[in-house]
Amino acid sequence: MRKLHLIGATALAMSMAMPAYAQQAPQADDGDTGVGGEIVVTAQRQAQSLQEVPIAVSAFSAEMLEKQQIENASDLQLTLPNVNFSKGNFTGSSFTIRGIGDLCVGISCDAATAIHLNGTPLLATRLFETEYFDLERVEVLRGPQGTLFGRNATSGVVNFISAKPRMDGFAASGEFEYGNFNAIKAKGMVNVPLGETLAIRAAGYYLKRDGYTKNLFNGADLDNRDMYALRGSLRWEP
Repeated sequence: MRKLHLIGATALAMSMAMPAYAQQAPQADDGDTGVGGEIVVTAQRQAQSLQEVPIAVSAFSAEMLEKQQIENASDLQLTLPNVNFSKGNFTGSSFTIRGIGDLCVGISCDAATAIHLNGTPLLATRLFETEYFDLERVEVLRGPQGTLFGRNATSGVVNFISAKPRMDGFAASGEFEYGNFNAIKAKGMVNVPLGETLAIRAAGYYLKRDGYTKNLFNGADLDNRDMYALRGSLRWEP
């Protein structure tokens, strides 16, 4: 009995002497979009905090995409571990994750990395030509994801989520660039609330550039660009 009392007194003294290391982390401000800011992802087909997802996933919010100057798929690979992006023949392209990808050319070829836009799979997408605009976030899931994203997700998934219309107020933004070879690039978006439960959002992208490669046979310029993209969305929350 004396030994039990001695052990109890020793444990009580140790608990009183030990400092409290586990302290509550300070809450991040709503405008904090740094590494410590919370990002809500849908990597498992449900909204979760990035810190709670038990798989290897990297997510980039709209602010992080802008700060790190990620404008296309070629820029995205520079900020991700064991992820490569390459352009194949006949306007094809492929993401390779952990050494697994799809570089074959043909209708019967199955992609090893699934590409999704707002949860919808994209087949034979020409990602190398497009640039990102008005995105809410980009998610990259590494490792097989066949249970939730189908058989074409052997190496992982790249999920693009576009910005949704908002009912809390009017918003608009735009960018314009001009460079050599008469390059013109413009991006913009407009968000218009139509009441407390309805809103619309329109976004667009335009790129025009002269060719920088000259055909010595006929003097024509090659590698020029003349492309645009438009996106419209309607949101209703009853």
